[in-house]
Amino acid sequence: MLKKIFLLVILTIMLSCEDNTIINDCFKGIIVSEVLNTRLPSYQSLTINGSSKTYSISGRQIHIIRNNASNFVAFDLECPDRTCNTPLDISNLPTISCVCHNKKYNYIEGGRLIGEEGCGMLMYSVNLIGSDAVQIRN
Repeated sequence: MLKKIFLLVILTIMLSCEDNTIINDCFKGIIVSEVLNTRLPSYQSLTINGSSKTYSISGRQIHIIRNNASNFVAFDLECPDRTCNTPLDISNLPTISCVCHNKKYNYIEGGRLIGEEGCGMLMYSVNLIGSDAVQIRN
């Protein structure tokens, strides 16, 4: 009897578990996972330290900055409010602006909204794969 109660408790715990991983709620349903071949001319700037460029990846406008050989920063240019048809303004990095909503973000601090509560920018991770490719994903 005690064994059945124990199994029932374990089963209840397993079924009631949920994923508590916090994902940017403003960008639900957006999944990017691409490998970019840096031997292709369009991605060769990803091999240069200190370079930055905007790429169209999986239908998204994604800005990638290569700080050094092993450190990349990548973020989506869609405004976190998602009602703006104008891409985020990156002319004053590290501050990034949404011109539609007059909101500012800082990519160095994980894309957080500056000075108020709200959704941050959609950030991506970039990983080196060998010597001639990088993977970008969220």
